[in-house]
Amino acid sequence: MSYTVRIDKQSCLSSGRCVGAAPAAFAWDADHLGDVLPAAGELERETLCEIARACPALAISVLDAEQREIAP
Repeated sequence: MSYTVRIDKQSCLSSGRCVGAAPAAFAWDADHLGDVLPAAGELERETLCEIARACPALAISVLDAEQREIAP
């Protein structure tokens, strides 16, 4: 299943937990805020949920195929 992953740039604290946990799925943007890469939506559900919940600002949202929020 493919998921939609979003980062609220207004909330992002640049902790880097997402980038450290999944560098193929998350990166830094030009402002050194978290950015979602295309591969993020292909990660396992549990992995995405763990990454979203580990974000200190809870800036990461994970949506299922019906666009229902499943994390944080």
